[in-house]
Amino acid sequence: MKTKTIITAIILLFSLTSFAQTKEETIAWIKEKLEQHGGGNSSSFSDVKVSPCNISFTEKYQGGKEYKISFNPSKVKEWETIGLSAYILADDEIILSANEAGEQESDRVLWIRKGVPDILNQMIRQLTHLAAFCGNKE
Repeated sequence: MKTKTIITAIILLFSLTSFAQTKEETIAWIKEKLEQHGGGNSSSFSDVKVSPCNISFTEKYQGGKEYKISFNPSKVKEWETIGLSAYILADDEIILSANEAGEQESDRVLWIRKGVPDILNQMIRQLTHLAAFCGNKE
């Protein structure tokens, strides 16, 4: 009976850990989704760089304006979605943007275009998972 219990525990432990995404997989997923779905109706993200302690990109608008955006995902204690809106909201103004003139402002909104089922909640889960790696050796 003990042998069955031990074998069952080992199999369960192996199956639970095999589904956890690695840091590299999480970074790749976030980068891909921000490149594909980042931005509002009239903007898109380019030059996306993702690490556990910093995400940065350029938000380009159809009219030609560009903003350099960056934030540390580990500084966000909680993300939320607001109804059917196409963005996720940080609990504090940690998302920094700078326009072409270098003027900076901070915000709570990360724009994600919908189109993929549950993309907003998936992004929240991935950003939260990525944040757990901040502070570990990169």
